[in-house]
Amino acid sequence: MHLPLRCLFFVCLLIVPARADFAADLARIHVEASGGRARLDALHGLVAYGVTRNESGERKFVLMAERPNRVCVEVSAVGRTISQGWDGKGTPWISDSATGRVTWLSGDAAQAFKAEAEFDDPLVAGPERKVALDYVGEVKVGDVEWLKLVVTQNFTETSFVYLDPSTYLIVRRDVVRRIQGKEVVLRTNYSDFRTVAGVILPHRWVIIQDGKQLRETVIDRMEANPVIPARVFAPVVGGR
Repeated sequence: MHLPLRCLFFVCLLIVPARADFAADLARIHVEASGGRARLDALHGLVAYGVTRNESGERKFVLMAERPNRVCVEVSAVGRTISQGWDGKGTPWISDSATGRVTWLSGDAAQAFKAEAEFDDPLVAGPERKVALDYVGEVKVGDVEWLKLVVTQNFTETSFVYLDPSTYLIVRRDVVRRIQGKEVVLRTNYSDFRTVAGVILPHRWVIIQDGKQLRETVIDRMEANPVIPARVFAPVVGGR
């Protein structure tokens, strides 16, 4: 039997809010599975120590972050430290201790860094951080089924988040980014979940583009709620 077009119109009106409501329910479940709202709110800062690997080799790093979006990453090489950060208000930057040079990011690179600087994942951040969610459905990836949501941040950046239905933790995120004038999808797979101050966080993530692994990041340890001076998030010529 074929439904009249008028009936189909009303069916669509019902489906859209239902999907939005289910997405909100999944976000609430994810918050509880991650440790609960009280513990998440109490975690206002982190320092993470680990290594990052790509085609050029392995580098140690220190990541310092504070709610809601202040971040600084220091990557160490032989006799050199590359730092990249943002104070959440001005312009993201990169500094090189070897040359003393500071580069201010602009355009797509700046927007991408600002998006990645968010302290909370999008399901935790919610509407207060200009995050909109919509439930896509169950998708099969390999031999497992995940719950897929579409995320819109600041009305501009689009990503797809995948939840493990057994834990309701985020195990993958696909972000649509513009790199050198071309739209690409960067896939991040999350694993090695551990508890930090009562909050469950991934300690390993792998970034993939066009089927090729770009980078692997492994965190050895995290410190919760450290005292981080505000100057850390501003560029310093010659390193810290």
